[in-house]
Amino acid sequence: MTETPEPRSKAAAREAARADSDVIIRRYQAREPVSRIAADYGVTANWLALRLVEWGVPRRHRHEAHALRRPAGHVFRGRTRRRSTAEVRAAQAQFTGDRADVTARYLAGTSITSLAREYQVNPVWITERLDDWGVPRQKRPAPNPAES
Repeated sequence: MTETPEPRSKAAAREAARADSDVIIRRYQAREPVSRIAADYGVTANWLALRLVEWGVPRRHRHEAHALRRPAGHVFRGRTRRRSTAEVRAAQAQFTGDRADVTARYLAGTSITSLAREYQVNPVWITERLDDWGVPRQKRPAPNPAES
């Protein structure tokens, strides 16, 4: 459980924030999140947001906060680049062109997920193609008791 600050220290933190209003405004206008600024001064984000309104600073819209987050490419390791329809169809055509090899590899134990990564196509699309080609589905491998 966190301790609540004494009223004197809370009041001192608020006074320090009020005294540094110019610095706070500059940091906020430099796109720094209110929560981070508030944490540095030992005040709550809600209290600081109300002070910004009181000081006449125009507030950022909620959707702008997403621009401050890490780019999705960082989180998903760059897999978020949208491909054009032509690029997707070319990848699907390559997969379809390698039908004999793909079928043999799948029957030999290569997973649909692995094939999807290699050909950069959707695993569901691969499943549909294998069904269309009459390839029998593999059973999921049983968990290895030695790995548990």
